[in-house]
Parts: sequence; structure tokens; C-alpha cells
Amino acid sequence: MKATAIVTGATGGIGRAIVGRLVQAGFPVIALGRKAAALSTLGEETGCGTLALDIGDAAATEAALAGIDADVLVHAAGLLGPQHPLYETPDDLAARLVCVNILGTLNVLRAVVPAMRRRDRGTIMLLGSICGTAPGTGPALYSATKAAMHSMAANLRYDLRGSSLRVGEILLGRVRTGIHEQLARSEEFYDGYECLLPENVADTVLHIIGSPPSVDLSTIEMMPTRQTVGGSHFSKQ
Repeated sequence: MKATAIVTGATGGIGRAIVGRLVQAGFPVIALGRKAAALSTLGEETGCGTLALDIGDAAATEAALAGIDADVLVHAAGLLGPQHPLYETPDDLAARLVCVNILGTLNVLRAVVPAMRRRDRGTIMLLGSICGTAPGTGPALYSATKAAMHSMAANLRYDLRGSSLRVGEILLGRVRTGIHEQLARSEEFYDGYECLLPENVADTVLHIIGSPPSVDLSTIEMMPTRQTVGGSHFSKQ
């Protein structure tokens, strides 16, 4: 049997696609998300295990994942939020973005990585965004949280130097997932554009996990063909 995989953000478009691909490939999968009903449906459709969990809650995350020996972690959870200039971001939105996108990432890593380190095996995939490296490509505070993830991925790989653990980050361009509805104008982001699909991301994740143990695809910028490197320009068809 293949190694157990944990997938966060499993009820989102990308997370669902990753869970489906991993199950098809023979991985036992534990899908994490906040929406219990959507998780239940996902479990029925794919046969994955499920855990309803808010990763922003450190104690709950530690308790839920205690005793689970996973050799694959795909961290797809994240909150986009509406478009605001940095200096006009409301307090409640700012707190939630930091809680989910930064502290949530840290909480999951603290709950999963130590056991991987003890066994000296594991693949950790963080799904980031071009917004974290290119100003103006996303909401300001969301972009800052993705910049924090970009730094965490690099520093985690440094922390694990000398081990057999692999750390990879995919900096995603525009993916047609529906998450842009949080910006209240998703049609501007999809109509006329040939975006990435969640299934494209899932295939890439599977390729990374399936690479030889001596190969670490540490940072990948995954873009639609018509979106420029860095994501600053995206031409319509």
C-alpha cells in the first residue's frame, strides 16, 4: 500500500481534484476541510478519509492529526478574501487571512512534519501563488500571506537539510476554481481567459510526489500559457 497522504483545503476546487487523483493512484488519503457536509460528500465520492477541522485552531489541529503517520502532505487550504488596498483591509478580514494562510500553514506543519522527520521520509507540498512574488497580481494582504508561505517553504527546506524529506512549493497562476468569487467579480478573471484547471494542478502534484526520492522539485511557477512569468499580464484568447 502506498504512503498515507493528508490534503488540506480538500473541499475547494484544487483540493478536491488532488484528493481524487491521489485516491485513483492508490494513496490512502485523509481530506481536511472546514465544511463537514462537503467533506462527507467527498468521502462518499472518492473513498477518502475525512476530518472536519479549522487549521487556524492550533490545539484542534494538533489533536486531530496526532497519531497519523503521513508520508505526503499537500497543503492546499487558503483564504483569498475581497480586493482591498493594504491600508483599507478590515480588521476581521486581516485577522482571518493571517490566521488561515499563515498560522494555519504553521499549525499543519507542526502537526505533521515532526513524525516525518523521525521516520526520515516524506514529501511536503505547499500550494502558493504568484501573488506572493509579484506585486499587483492579487489582493494586497492575501499576497503578503502568500509571500510568507513562500518564505516558509524555503526555510522549511533549509530546516530539513541533511534529511530525506522533500519540500516543494507550486506558485500558481490563475486557476479556474471559483475562489475569485470572493473578489465579487469572478467573471472578470475567467471570461475569455484560458485558465489552469484544478485537474492540471492535481496532475502536477502527482508528478512531484512520484518523482524519484533523490529529486526535489522545490519551486515551480505553474502558469496558463497566455499568462506571463510572474503573472503581471494575461492575454485573452
